[in-house]
Amino acid sequence: MKIQDLHTSAIIVEAAKDNVAVAKRLIQKESSFSYDNSTIVLLENIGIGERFAIDTIPAGSAVVQFGYPFGTSTGIKLGERISSANVVSQLPSHTRKRTKPPVLQLQPEYEKLTFNGYLRSNGSCGTRNYYLIIPTSMCASATAALIAEKFSGDFPGVDGVLALPTTEGCGCAGGLQIERYLTVIRNFVLHPNVAGVLLVDLGCEQTNAASVRCFFDNTGLGARTDLLIDWLTIQREGGVSKTVHAAKLLIAERLVSLSSMKRSECPISQLIIGTECGASDAFSGISANRVIGNAVDKVIYGGGSAIMSEIPEMRGAEPFLLPRMRDRKTIDKFMHIMRWYERLTHRLGYVMDDNLVPENRAGGLFNPYIKSLGAVMKGGTTPIEGVVEYGEAICGKGLHVMQGPGNDLESVTGLSASGSNIICFSTGRGTVTGSAIVPVIKISSTSELFERMSKDIDFDAGMVLCSQDVKMVVQNLGSLMLEKIIAVASGERTCAEQNHQRQFQVWTAGKLSL
Repeated sequence: MKIQDLHTSAIIVEAAKDNVAVAKRLIQKESSFSYDNSTIVLLENIGIGERFAIDTIPAGSAVVQFGYPFGTSTGIKLGERISSANVVSQLPSHTRKRTKPPVLQLQPEYEKLTFNGYLRSNGSCGTRNYYLIIPTSMCASATAALIAEKFSGDFPGVDGVLALPTTEGCGCAGGLQIERYLTVIRNFVLHPNVAGVLLVDLGCEQTNAASVRCFFDNTGLGARTDLLIDWLTIQREGGVSKTVHAAKLLIAERLVSLSSMKRSECPISQLIIGTECGASDAFSGISANRVIGNAVDKVIYGGGSAIMSEIPEMRGAEPFLLPRMRDRKTIDKFMHIMRWYERLTHRLGYVMDDNLVPENRAGGLFNPYIKSLGAVMKGGTTPIEGVVEYGEAICGKGLHVMQGPGNDLESVTGLSASGSNIICFSTGRGTVTGSAIVPVIKISSTSELFERMSKDIDFDAGMVLCSQDVKMVVQNLGSLMLEKIIAVASGERTCAEQNHQRQFQVWTAGKLSL
């Protein structure tokens, strides 16, 4: 059989470190490939997205992709398919070795970049300009939605009048659950993508107007002196119809005030990129997530920020993440939230491997650690400056980690509350999730997905899979991704926005979401 160049049929992410390759197409048993001055003969059929050994991997040795282990070999021959049959989901112990904190060097070529955004009184910059109708509880959610229906048209200076229906705010224990919900609400009110807010409460719920005002007073609304905030209580107004009528008059007046708002030049340092992945496949970490990570690096080199979450999808990626953390406090907080997830999962009788859904496995991700390594690629390579709780606003520039689940809707809501004004969302199998107030850029792992879901995907990272020089293509696509980010930040609408995908779902405290 003819000996082929391995790169025509498979991809190796870190050539100097990896001992596996990922098939880009269906490869027949006994196919022969040349690689690194040797010949690889496949011992079995290899499906798209499946891995095979490019070296003999003795029993007890690490199986490696992205330059990091994702399992332990039970004894794998050269050319053998990599699967749960010959890989134990067990990682070698790792120790953190670092004598000094990582250094971030800003780069002038990125520092000089700008976008056209909405400059706020506290110095932040919005990428959109929304008027929000926020119910303070589930009891007022339907009424808030009715109010928003009265404003379905286009309004000068405003990107939309939106309601945020919720299932939270009452009928639950107080304490952390209420505090988390109110933190998210407050940070949506303060978000630079928001110009005005009408808060609507029923009147007797745990999170009624008095309670929310008290929370806002105690935690502060920052320096958003430009923010228009109004309140209506359904019981006080005399019911739903009277509340809707009052809201209609009030909002119409506010929209006149907002109509003069214009975009102006803002530095790239005001961008905060939220990163997310959903419906991942074997190529998500190789192509889409690495392109996102490269673009995130460039934003941070320009003085900007980024947020990475989905804590269950970081388990097993500690050797990649811990050496990048700024200090012991950051490391300790990260390990605390990792252990919190593990304890909660165990207490409820589940396992964190449940994060690996059937479609992930069908897409080539057969164990949680290979999924995690691919997932964290979207955080790039810069130092990790801090760790924040779910929906808590980040403090300072650079890359941060947010406590949060892999659940797309809950994660995207948390990223928005933590300050993201753009979200880069990778997908391998295809997903349509958006955000209520933040533009979501969808990035496909393959060109096939990009073409099949062309009305839902904004950027094709599949070209990474067509090149022998993976790092160079990632670098080039990262530059194009940065251009896309700037265009969207300046007003270009994403597919999710055009399709009216405006999800809002708060992660309830104590709920196990993987």
